[in-house]
Amino acid sequence: MIEFDDKVFHRPKFDYKIILVIIAAIIVGIYILNLMFGERSFSQMIELQNTKKILQNRVQSLKKENEKLQKQYFELKELEG
Repeated sequence: MIEFDDKVFHRPKFDYKIILVIIAAIIVGIYILNLMFGERSFSQMIELQNTKKILQNRVQSLKKENEKLQKQYFELKELEG
């Protein structure tokens, strides 16, 4: 009968470094995805800046319209008095 030496056939040790690298890669990937597509992402910042410009333009146009309406109001007040 053939006898096998236990020292020749050994199981390789489980390497925890590989698992740590995989977990770190997953965490970094989730973080990058959150930066790109999350609530505080770059695209969200650009969209908010564009909305801010639109609202500032709207405020300016409303101020001009308000000036015209105030002028008309005071002209009508002078005609009454």
